[in-house]
Amino acid sequence: MAVTAADETSPLLENDNGTAPKTAKPARAAKVAGTVFGPANRILLAGFMMSFTLGITQVPIIYVFRLMECDIFYTHNPPFDGSGDRCNRREINAGTATQVSILGMSTSFSGVFNLFICGYFIKLWGPRWAFVSQTTLLGIRVSSQVFGVTFGGRTGEIIFQAFQAIGIIGGPRGFQLVLNTAVSELVAAKDRTAVFGRLQGSTMLGTAFGYLLGGILGDIYNIRRPFETAFFLYVVCTIYGALFLPTRTGNETTNQKKSSRGISEFFAPIKVIASHKYRLESGKVVKVYSLVFLALGIFLGVFASGYAPILLQMYATSEFNFGTTENGYLMFGNSAIRGVFLLLMFPKIISAGRIWFNSTPVSTEAAHTEPESHIPINPEDFEADEGGEVPQEPVQSPDLNEEDSGTGFDLFFVRWSLVIDSLVTFFAGFSSNGWQVYLAGFLLPFASGSAPAAKGVMTELCPPEQRPDAISAITLVESMATLLTQGLFGLIFAAFSEMGKPSLTFFCNAGFAVFGFVVLFMAYLPPENSKRIDDDDSETETET
Repeated sequence: MAVTAADETSPLLENDNGTAPKTAKPARAAKVAGTVFGPANRILLAGFMMSFTLGITQVPIIYVFRLMECDIFYTHNPPFDGSGDRCNRREINAGTATQVSILGMSTSFSGVFNLFICGYFIKLWGPRWAFVSQTTLLGIRVSSQVFGVTFGGRTGEIIFQAFQAIGIIGGPRGFQLVLNTAVSELVAAKDRTAVFGRLQGSTMLGTAFGYLLGGILGDIYNIRRPFETAFFLYVVCTIYGALFLPTRTGNETTNQKKSSRGISEFFAPIKVIASHKYRLESGKVVKVYSLVFLALGIFLGVFASGYAPILLQMYATSEFNFGTTENGYLMFGNSAIRGVFLLLMFPKIISAGRIWFNSTPVSTEAAHTEPESHIPINPEDFEADEGGEVPQEPVQSPDLNEEDSGTGFDLFFVRWSLVIDSLVTFFAGFSSNGWQVYLAGFLLPFASGSAPAAKGVMTELCPPEQRPDAISAITLVESMATLLTQGLFGLIFAAFSEMGKPSLTFFCNAGFAVFGFVVLFMAYLPPENSKRIDDDDSETETET
């Protein structure tokens, strides 16, 4: 039996065939499985499923209210006599805009309280059961909408409006808060902004396909079928959340669990949006108002652009006779492009923009030279085998000392996104054909990165233990802005529709976006090498 000679390049351990051990393939498969089915991707899938379910009913709701307003109008007016659409009247369009605005206001008003309650649920139960509570109550709400569509008329409108109160305990804002909070604890600081964008992108893709399916179901079957389908999907989402979402975030400690039950923790998000003291490198203590102006700028930005999807649908319906299918295509294109932009383009823009903004190649050089200066000599110094490494399991919080050096570009990106949004909204007001409305709907998503970028800035300016409250705070600001914009601009659109000039609403939106851009220039990052002083620490440090 011949024995082959060994040299320095021969492996120390060989199998019978003289090849590498067969454990590499199972280890590689385990790594791929851990990446694909890890907690971060399970959260992204939950966001897609929930937004898909919500999107199914968004387009039919506007059409349902138009039909109910049409029925109400002809109960105290002469019957329609002629050809064409009997609901194509200014009075009906204005009434529909008013009722949709009331619905949007009640939804946003409920969402504001939902943020506090759901944030409290997260601290008590963790992300999994907080998510389940939101999906269960949303399923109950959409089941009531089935009855509203069945009754129709004024009774149907009352049912729709009244049962929106369920959103105080369980609603769309709540499940978004759960997912954002869970992701913020699973991702390293340098990747947090990009992952916020990916999460919003997955929800936008879900919304896009929901818009499309909702419009098609309403046309092929009947207007009630989208609501029945949504109820079934909420049941599926509830089961998925109970089985696959993480139970607790990584950096939750016993002290946090105890303190989370206090009533002060219920209103903790409000305390985040305030001025904070920073100790400079020289020892001087200064006050920084960045979080205040950042919140105000985001408020104005959402106030300007939050009504845009509804405005496009209302304007296209009243001026170009768009139905559920056309509006479904419009919202599908808008949300799909936004989702692709946030999933694929936004992380690359953030990464490349930070390199350009910071212009610090020193960190990359240090990363290459550091391994050469350290030679492992003890067993504990050696790294784990790459094949057996599973990057997303177990659920573990990132290093608390890791800093995000790209926050400056994130703030820069938030500002100029509002400029792009204002320009597209301004030119949308000149639309005179249906294809121009489609064009505006397809261009607006390229200014949609301001929300995840703002979340990245907000979480980076807060201590790690306040990240959930920081996300609640920025979501609270967005909810209040949405509440006001749907109410105010809904009434403005109704007034302009009565005048026969609904396009003027676009110009009002663009003006507020520019104002938000100006306010964001008053938000700046804390001075370099400064340290934030907590309220408890500031009292002791000022005494010494």
